[in-house]
Amino acid sequence: MALLIDLHLHTSRYSRCSVIPPERLIDQAVNAGLDGAVITEHHVQWSLDELEELRKASSHPGFLLLAGFEYTSRKGDLLIYGVDAQEVSRFEPCWPPEQAVALATELGGVCIAAHPTRAGLGFDTGIAQLQLAALEVRSVNLQPHEQRMAVKLAEAIGARQVACSDAHTIQDVGRFATEFDMVIRDITDLRTALTHGRFRVAEHRVSA
Repeated sequence: MALLIDLHLHTSRYSRCSVIPPERLIDQAVNAGLDGAVITEHHVQWSLDELEELRKASSHPGFLLLAGFEYTSRKGDLLIYGVDAQEVSRFEPCWPPEQAVALATELGGVCIAAHPTRAGLGFDTGIAQLQLAALEVRSVNLQPHEQRMAVKLAEAIGARQVACSDAHTIQDVGRFATEFDMVIRDITDLRTALTHGRFRVAEHRVSA
């Protein structure tokens, strides 16, 4: 059975650009048909204790809630998963993307290129040399033509593709998501699934 997960969203706790109250996140995710969600704040990662507290306070304590973080490099943004929350401070803002990916890999993490074709925030041709698990090809922050460009870019460099909401408002949670064909119970499972390509873009998503 496929698991539907939103891999990229922000809350108002640690991302100033977001207006999503953390306490409403899980209910909205369930209403949107998601099996799981990954909070990816800017340069901050929720601790396991914080995630557990949020789960227990919700109406769905068994919901899969994980955390990674979004890193702003000199040439594009990266979604990083599988790094211990205490190690996130080692990632200094605006490194070259190669340096951030190298440290993430050293620390056991995996990286996805966030909105790689977004105007003013995308990557240059060096993206082909980065060790990435996938490219984000659909999100609310990619215009339709940018989504098409992202798909073409992924195909051109032989990269896998994911879809994520990149939600900053509650109604966008789950608007785009990724299907996984293996059981995901924790961040280790997610890292394994991303590393081995056990996922695909979920089609025809509509936010609740």
